[in-house]
Amino acid sequence: MNAKILPKIGIVGAGTMGSGIALVALYAGCEVYLQDAYIQMLEKASEYLKKFLGKKGQGADYKKLHLVSKLEDLAAAQIIIEAAPEQLALKQELFHQLDAICPPPAILATNTSTLSVTAIAAATQHPERVAGLHFFNPAAVLPLVEVVRGAGTSPETMGSLVALVQAFGKTPVVTGDTPGFIVNRVARPFYGEALRLLGERVASVEQIDQIAEGGGFRMGPFRLMDLIGIDVNTAAMQSMYAQTFGEPRYRPHWLQMQKVAEGALGRKSGRGFYEYKDEGGGMEGEKVKVEIGGGSGRVLISEGTWAPGLAEFCGRAGYEIDSVPDPEQQPAACFVAAGRHEEAARLVAWYDEALPADVPMFVQCTEIGLSEYANWVRNPNRLIGFDGLFLAHSPAATLVHSDRMEATLRSRAEKIIAHMGRTPVWIKETPALVLPRMVCLLINEAAFAELEGVADGATIDVAMKLGVNYPKGPLEWGKELGYNKVQAVLDHLFSQYHEERYRACVLVRQWARQAS
Repeated sequence: MNAKILPKIGIVGAGTMGSGIALVALYAGCEVYLQDAYIQMLEKASEYLKKFLGKKGQGADYKKLHLVSKLEDLAAAQIIIEAAPEQLALKQELFHQLDAICPPPAILATNTSTLSVTAIAAATQHPERVAGLHFFNPAAVLPLVEVVRGAGTSPETMGSLVALVQAFGKTPVVTGDTPGFIVNRVARPFYGEALRLLGERVASVEQIDQIAEGGGFRMGPFRLMDLIGIDVNTAAMQSMYAQTFGEPRYRPHWLQMQKVAEGALGRKSGRGFYEYKDEGGGMEGEKVKVEIGGGSGRVLISEGTWAPGLAEFCGRAGYEIDSVPDPEQQPAACFVAAGRHEEAARLVAWYDEALPADVPMFVQCTEIGLSEYANWVRNPNRLIGFDGLFLAHSPAATLVHSDRMEATLRSRAEKIIAHMGRTPVWIKETPALVLPRMVCLLINEAAFAELEGVADGATIDVAMKLGVNYPKGPLEWGKELGYNKVQAVLDHLFSQYHEERYRACVLVRQWARQAS
């Protein structure tokens, strides 16, 4: 799209999103009509736009901005982007009015994050010119824009909006009009499972964020909810749950509702899951300096594929690696890296019989629970469950132990983990622990999105990396971990909870069979 033919942009709503979209359009050189009925909102938006245009050396482009208070003032715009609150009735009324004020060939786009574009377009006489144009906050920074095709949206409208997004210097992804589109849908387990873990008192807010950030997420789920606004995140979850007729994967959590009820909405209210006493309060995760090395003696590591990289880390820590117990030489520790179908039960029982009772035994608990291991050994109090699947990828080592474990054994286990350059994070026993649970459910949700035609797998991966800064696309992550393992984690969760929330998508099962 040549700068000479850039369209005039109309924007409804001068709040955070509307102002951010206006800034994007002004950066690109567009003439912008920013409308809001509240003068105070326009004044605030004016200061924001002037400030950031100046910072980028584009202060002269401020003259291309028209601050207007009536919808009728948008009549000259060729593409109108609505950024009003997430209320279907409100958006339908706005589009009903815009349909008359801005006749074809003007394009009407909604920035809704979860509502049905088709339902919004139904309020107009020309649904073919209505589509979704979902920017992410902050709009001027995040590179992704979802271009949403409603049931009646024409190919010409979609093409024009894709070209506009590209002219804005953003990356467009085309998606179908399904609840939550791509990003808000696929991201649901990141928040939902964190809330469930907190509600079940498995770990604290800080621990869950520490584990998630250690796994590569830019922000943990609770820091991110505080940044987004807990009320906004809750509304998205409620909308998804309602639009899917009670799909259990999107069930809201009472902890969110409680925060909204008490007005603890996150950074904007000064209090959410964290306290914000100053500008940066609660935003940085705990930074712990760890050093690899200092270990001595032998470490036994069983056969198995559920702790990739474990032998390498133990070797770098200074330990000799073996797999067979030696009666003449007591090991510092033993690790069982086998899965359920890799004879984990036989191996853990064998090591338990062969080793003295004061040798700590680490058992992978990604798809087998610590309490199940306890039934297979004579010395269950020395067992330590660990997240083997992500041990090589995270500076935080997720651990769980019996309530009757002796303090000396726990201390010895912590030293071994520290020698490996990992920070021990002790939590309560829970199926699939923390990071495998979150990541495998994100992968599962992405598979459902592909199965249901929301977008192809490559598009879904791009959307999640650019829209919410995920370290990897979910389906890319699934291939790396192995879909047989993803399926095993999901089946483990389902067997423990007996909830449809944890059912594995048929595509995950197909991909697992293909990989085996």
